[in-house]
Amino acid sequence: MPAYLMDTNHASRLMDGAEPILSRVRSGIARNDTFFLSITVVGELYYAVYASQRMDNNLMRLQALRALIPTLPFDEAAAEEYGRIQAEQKARGRPIPGTDAQIAAVARRHGLMVLTADRHFHFINGLTLANWLET
Repeated sequence: MPAYLMDTNHASRLMDGAEPILSRVRSGIARNDTFFLSITVVGELYYAVYASQRMDNNLMRLQALRALIPTLPFDEAAAEEYGRIQAEQKARGRPIPGTDAQIAAVARRHGLMVLTADRHFHFINGLTLANWLET
């Protein structure tokens, strides 16, 4: 059974009920695939909620998403993996945003496929990626 870690762009589109991600996640859940959010993504989603014009509505949608998809922490082992990723990217001359390095660290640590539309994840060794926002 595949296991996925959602990047913020996928999680926010799922919160919106957007296709094709909604159907793909529903199908995955029916097949017993597992989906996770990293605590870093949760923080980015809370930022989007509190910066929005429809804060109450968006907060309810975020809470519903969090009830459906479990959250993985950015723990000690992920912090070490983050350090490796940032050093690897620096050595290649391809730095990535710190939050995305945290997401990648959680994915590498747990062996999860990252659902993302961000290209810079492709520069990180040891990640499997998919973009479910494309039709």
